Amino acid sequence: MATVNELNEKSAKLRAFFDQYLPYERPEPVLADFVKVQHELMWGGIWQTEDLDLRLKSFATISAQCVNGYDFGIEHQVRTGLTIGITPVEIKEIFIQLLFYAGIPATVFGLLVSQDVINERQEWKALDTPESWEWLPSIAQKLEAGTRRISEVWGQASAEEIDQSLARQLVPEAAQIVDAYNFGEVWRRTVLSDKERLVCVLAALMCRGHMAQLRQYTQYALNAGVSSSEICGVFSQAGWYRGWPHVEDALLAVSDLL
Repeated sequence: MATVNELNEKSAKLRAFFDQYLPYERPEPVLADFVKVQHELMWGGIWQTEDLDLRLKSFATISAQCVNGYDFGIEHQVRTGLTIGITPVEIKEIFIQLLFYAGIPATVFGLLVSQDVINERQEWKALDTPESWEWLPSIAQKLEAGTRRISEVWGQASAEEIDQSLARQLVPEAAQIVDAYNFGEVWRRTVLSDKERLVCVLAALMCRGHMAQLRQYTQYALNAGVSSSEICGVFSQAGWYRGWPHVEDALLAVSDLL
């Protein structure tokens, strides 16, 4: 187990790397003891665990901050993602993915904050190119494509579960439109990998406390080849930013699946 000095040293190195493009001086802390706990625990500890790679940790954290809705939190984590090499197009795709799981207000706000960060550096702006996508022309085609995609990645049973959901039974028109665009369009897009999309969704569902949906998507993630260790890593990474009780609740909700 790491010593406190080791956590502090790791924290200083990682913060120096993540802060290299910070466009302002860090303000003096209001409470030094709070910052000591935060730095050692967050940058020296949570961000250094081996259950997720740095890129996936960033996806989980941006998703958690999207749910939180605090401009500074989104700004800082988007800048961190860009610093480690996640492209502006990939950053924006996180919020497109989360539109169905975190809602329009949270994702629109996240996109607005993200654009301000992208515009800070010319090298980031140069990579901020429109993504072309050939949209399917009908809801029926989208639903068919979505079912096919789910079956391929998550298995036939998962596709049947979504097709027979309560939403499809009780609000069929709305549910079909949502599923058509979510599974038939967004989940087919190639900007992010299936694992990256699942990391974003798992983080958002945990942070919003949607435990029934979290169980469902945990099973989808396992079906898609995401390991139990990686799923737990998503919870611990995102939970540090939302609150540790969310991690405990998530683990309790899905422990029998892992």
